[in-house]
Amino acid sequence: MSVKSIRALLVGAATVVARVPEDQIMAGDVPIGTPMPAVSIKEIVSVPVGAIDGQADRSVVVTRVQVMVMAKAYPEVKPLRDLVRQACNFQRGLIAGVDVVSIERDTVGPDLQDDAGNYFQSIDFKVTHYEQN
Repeated sequence: MSVKSIRALLVGAATVVARVPEDQIMAGDVPIGTPMPAVSIKEIVSVPVGAIDGQADRSVVVTRVQVMVMAKAYPEVKPLRDLVRQACNFQRGLIAGVDVVSIERDTVGPDLQDDAGNYFQSIDFKVTHYEQN
């Protein structure tokens, strides 16, 4: 659910899709051979917040979502990561059908490079949302 919300925010941000085509903003792994730049969105961990009412129809869950930005050149990575942060940070409301309480930036990962010469960096978000019981 949280991955769906983050992807919706990214493909809905004109600043992001101006740099990365919508079909290269993906839930899950980016397939080998995908043109750069690209964005991968994955759920890392999901933790339910202590239940207040066992009879309630929904619960609050905090999910850590990792967004990996990828580019052919190192100077492209940080500006793209910043656009992702601006599109997602402090969002709330009904996003892609998910009742989101809040989205907050969490950690930023290290600079990475693969054998093909692509550069990567992750930014994680804590997505607090409601989930049906």
